[in-house]
Parts: sequence; structure tokens; C-alpha cells
Amino acid sequence: MKLSKIATSLLITGLFPVSTSFSQEQSESQSADNRQIEVIEITARKRTETAQSAPLSVSVLNGLSLERAGVDGFENVLATVPNASQSGGIGGGLQGLVSIRGISTLVRFVGLETGVGYYVDGVYVGRPENFNQDLMDVDRVEVLRGPQGAVFGKNTIAGAINIITNTPTEDTKATIEAQYGNFGHTRLKASISGELSENIFGSVSGSYFARDGVVKNSFPGGDDLDDADLVSARTKLLFKAADNIEFVFAADVLRDRSKPAFFEVRDAAFIDDPTESTPFTVNSDQPNFLNRDIWGASLQSNVQLQSGLWETVVAIRDTSFEAGIDDDKLPFRFFIDEFASDANFTSAETRFSGSLNNTDYQVGLYWFSQDANNISNFALGDFLTGVPGVEPPIDLTSSVDTDSIALFFNTDTQLTAQLALEIGGRYVSEEKSAFHKQDDMTGIFGSTDFQIDRTDSDFSPIVSLSYEVSPTLTAYARYAEGFKSAGFNTDFVSQGANLEVEPETATSVEAGVKTMLLNRALRVNLAVFNTQYDNLQLAQIVGAGVSLNNAAQADISGIEADFSALLGDYFDIYGSVGFLDATYDDFPGCPAAGAIEMPPKENCSGNFLNLAPEWTTAFGAQMVYPLTDLEMDLVVRADWNYRSEVFFEPQNETRLSGESRSLLNVRVGLTDDVGAWDVFLWANNILDEEYVNFADDRSGIFVPTTESFGAPRMYGMTLRFRFE
Repeated sequence: MKLSKIATSLLITGLFPVSTSFSQEQSESQSADNRQIEVIEITARKRTETAQSAPLSVSVLNGLSLERAGVDGFENVLATVPNASQSGGIGGGLQGLVSIRGISTLVRFVGLETGVGYYVDGVYVGRPENFNQDLMDVDRVEVLRGPQGAVFGKNTIAGAINIITNTPTEDTKATIEAQYGNFGHTRLKASISGELSENIFGSVSGSYFARDGVVKNSFPGGDDLDDADLVSARTKLLFKAADNIEFVFAADVLRDRSKPAFFEVRDAAFIDDPTESTPFTVNSDQPNFLNRDIWGASLQSNVQLQSGLWETVVAIRDTSFEAGIDDDKLPFRFFIDEFASDANFTSAETRFSGSLNNTDYQVGLYWFSQDANNISNFALGDFLTGVPGVEPPIDLTSSVDTDSIALFFNTDTQLTAQLALEIGGRYVSEEKSAFHKQDDMTGIFGSTDFQIDRTDSDFSPIVSLSYEVSPTLTAYARYAEGFKSAGFNTDFVSQGANLEVEPETATSVEAGVKTMLLNRALRVNLAVFNTQYDNLQLAQIVGAGVSLNNAAQADISGIEADFSALLGDYFDIYGSVGFLDATYDDFPGCPAAGAIEMPPKENCSGNFLNLAPEWTTAFGAQMVYPLTDLEMDLVVRADWNYRSEVFFEPQNETRLSGESRSLLNVRVGLTDDVGAWDVFLWANNILDEEYVNFADDRSGIFVPTTESFGAPRMYGMTLRFRFE
């Protein structure tokens, strides 16, 4: 930890406290002259409690906040969360390149798993290709920072994202929404909820999203890229079998037929094309496509016994996709890539929660089984054979089967009226069987064939103390460990590449305060933390293949602050700031890109971790002004967020980095005073800032640098009706 940086950051956050989320909206029951910040209940620790009383760093975005901010998909959720970030391009669209507190994993193929746990209604949704979904009928989104392995079931070493959907209502309610904007942006949403028969309640929601390509293709007859063609649906059934027994069935489906750009070529060694120097342009003669299909179902039972609550949830999910990339993005058939993946898993969790004297406790069992497979075909152009149409392929076939079982417990003891002690832990044993075969018909990169079976086990404890200084001020300290099992290089590999990496472990210490001031009109939270990270699993493209290594040690320290304030009758302001000092303590054998433009380091000690911005800041303001004579409200909202420079590889080469970026979104609209309808005009990235979201090196195919860019200015209109 660098004390000078931490001290500077503490001073800044003290002078400029800013917010993690838009969660603190005015309660409908509050009058305009006596407004208070709404109390948000969460289930981040698998129990119902308020966000202000939970002894951990968590950001919450409720459904109304998501609507007012215009957040329709997961890719925009993390913009206001301190020390959290999501990359774009192929890294974000399929590979779930999400960073929380400096910890991220580039998950290209089935051999690796993300360190961020993504859950819907407490059910793990599987591999990162499931992350990119529309948010439909959402009650709230909880973003937990730091290791959560003692609470959540799968490899949640960086943090957890828990999406909670709405429970079916007794009264019939429906919502219809339509959006239209530039680039042909069209989004339609609908949901309905209500009683189906005595003691049975249900809901159905659906979404359609289409957009023209924002990356223009200059090749004659070629399709523009980075369009959207996404259809998704969700249903939920609640059956109250008795006063103390209920069952909840949920199912969802997604169909994606988009044409991503995946990335753009910034420079190629063998041609000078105008599209190399102009963002949002390619000259691609081969098709880019993505056919992604996801479905899942779960059944949960809740049985209230005299001694406590017994909850069980079983789930199945299936994901498959086929994708094609013109890897050179240039007007001749040089290097193309087609790959497909399918993964299915089954999970079951049962837990019992009860109380004994002054202690609340929870014990449970979690089981998870996953089969994941990948098939890829790389083809170099027929210039290698001299025979038109005859191209030597490089074929990849891989699979990873995973079986995991975990025992967990958690106790929360009220030591005094003000002091509470939490002790918990999770023991996990995870067995993996990996197979990978690479047949290289070119003779350039080499063939690989391996099969590895291994079992890893770990116990991850958690201990926290929370002290209620007053009804509106809580201080806490927290110790937590995290674990992620071994990974395998089931990717495009070169001769001599490392094929297996050891499990990751993280040890985190955190302390914070949460407070409400000015008669609950001001909320201010602050947390400081340090994480010691061992054996960080790092995958990156290094030119002629993918490198997979363990970075020996990393040290991550940081600060997170947030606030929400109600100003007078009509104005709200909110904001957040996150500071990270995330560096490698020791990384011998640090891989370097194939076309590195500086002397490579043999040990990357002192370098910044991948996708770990030093600063993440967000600030927003909202006015809700009543137009009494018209029986409606005028809503004006502005949201600004900033992310400092990030590196996409451990050598910290400027060529493979993303400069700092600052984005401003604005919304202006009218809503009737009973909430039956609203209409908004909106613009995202209104200043049309151009920024790199991801970059890598493909010099092995004579393309030293590829880049993907964040979305350009988007604007449009949203019309929404609610029926009750």
C-alpha cells in the first residue's frame, strides 16, 4: 500500500464525496416537504437487511433508478459503481471482462472462469457469455465488492453481481415501453404480473432490441458491424402452497443474432488501409457474426418452520454460441476465425436459517456441475499453399468438465445492543477434467494435445464486526478470503506455452462507515480496503498465441466513497469515487506482446494490474418538478462518470492501454403525477467522446494492434405506459 496515495485520496473523498449508485430515490409515500432517502433492503448476505446496516461494501440500483437513468442492459450497470469497470469489444461481449477492485479475468475459452460471480435471484448464471443481457422486470441490482466466497457458491473472488427480479404481484399490473433513437435504435419491452388462480401468481416479461451497425464497413456489399438483434423473455410463478410454504419457478430465454465488430485493426504490417486510422470503420471482406442462445430455469422452495427458514433452489442452464471473425479486418481473405462453444450446468443449494439466543445462523450445502465445450477453426489464406481456395486450417477442440461441492455456514451474534459479530466460512472441493487438442496444418504455430485431471479444495473464512454508533451511523470491519480453482490454456497456443495455472487466492481486509444525516436527507458512506492476491490467473494474446500464467503476488489497496442528498423539494444529487493502487508485487516471467515497442520487463513488479483504473468517479443530479396544473412532473437528469487510464496487459505498454475517458448522459422527460405514463428524450455520451475499451496484440498474424471502442453518441426517445 502506498500511504501517500491513500492519504491524498482520503483528503479528496473528504472534500468531494460521491456516489455508488442511483438507489436512493424519493419514496412515493413521502411528501415533498419532508423527503427522506429511501431505506433499501438487500439480500447480499443471503438474509434480508438494509444496505446501510450490512457490514460490507455494496452498491444498489433499484428498478426505478434503472428506469430514470436509462439503464437497459448489464453493460451500463457498473458505470456508477466505484472501483468497478467493464471492458468492451470481444472482451466484454463474450468474455465477461469485468473488473472489481482491480481483479479481472479475460475468459476467452472454456479453460478459464471469471472471478466475478454473476447471479440472477441468487442463481449462478454460468460463464461470462451470459453477462450481456437485457434487464427486464428488475427489482434491484446489488454489486458486492471484495471476496464473497463464503456467501456465494462459485469462484466469487473479485465480487458478486446479484440481479433480483420482481416477485409476481397479487394485483394485475402491466408495463409497455418503446424506444427509438439514432442508428435505428429500437427497443420494445413489456411485462405483466398478477393472480392466475387462488394462491398462484405469475409474471411474464419480454424484450426486443435492434440497432444498425455503428462500425461502418467500406468493403463493397459488406455489412456494417456492432449492430444489435436481441430477443429475450422471462417468466416467474409463485405458488403459496400453505401459510408457511411457497414455491417459485423462474425461466428465461435469450436469442442473439448480432454482427459484432469484436475489434478493429489499428495497424497491419502488410497493408496501408484508411480504416486503420479511423475509429468505427473497417474494410472487412469476410462476415462477422454471433449466434448466441441462452436458456435457464430454476425452482425454489421456502418452508417456514417453527425453528427457522429452510430454502432450497435447483437450477439448470444452457448456453451455446457460434461466432465468426474476420481477424485481419482488411479487404482480402488472410486470416479468419470461426468458433463455437456450448456449456450446460446444474446447480442445487439448500440452506437453513434460524436463531439461537442472540445469534442468527445459517448452514447450507451447494452443488454445481458444468460441462463446457469449444470448437474453433482458424484459417490462414491460400497464399500459403499457392492453390486458390485451399487453406491450411488450425483446428481446436476442447472441453472442461467441472464438479464442485461446498459446505458453508454463517453466524451473526449480537454481542451487545450495539456490537455484532459475524463469523462464516465455506469449504469447497472442485474437480476438473480438461481436454484440449490443437491441430496446426500450417506448421507455423505447432500442434498441442493434452488432458489434465485435478481436484482443488479450499476453506474461505469471513469475519466482520459492526458497531451501531447511533441509529443513523454504523461502523464496520471485515476480513474475507476468496478462492478460484485451477485454469487451463484451451486456446490458440504456440509451442512451449504454459498449459495450466494454479488456483487463485485473495485475502481482503476492509473497514468502513455508513451514515444518514440531516433527518435522513443525506447519506454518506466510506470504505478503505487492502487485498493480497496470490497466483492471479492471467490470459493474454502475445502475438503467436495465447499466454496463460500465474502472476505470483499482487497488492491492491483502495478507497470507496459515495453519497446521496435530497436538496429541498425537487433536487437530488448523488455520486461516487473509487481509488485503486493495484500493482503486481512479484511477476517473474511476465509475458510481453509480440510487437512490444519498449524493452520488456522480466518481472512486472510495480506495474498496474490489467483493467484496474486508478480512479473511477461518478456524479449525477436529478430534478423532479411538479407541473401542478398539468398533473404531471418534469424530470431533468444528468449523469457523468469518469475512468482513468487502464492497461490491458501486464507490461503496461501505452499502445495496449485505454486513455482516461469522461462520459456525460442526459435525460429530460415528463411523467404523470400518478406514474401511469412517462416520456423521455435522452442522449448517452452526449459529448461524443472517443475512447478505447479494449486492445490486444495479434502480431503473430502481422496485426500488431487491435482496438475496440466505446459506444459513440446515442440519442433517442422512450415512451412508457403502466397499467394497474
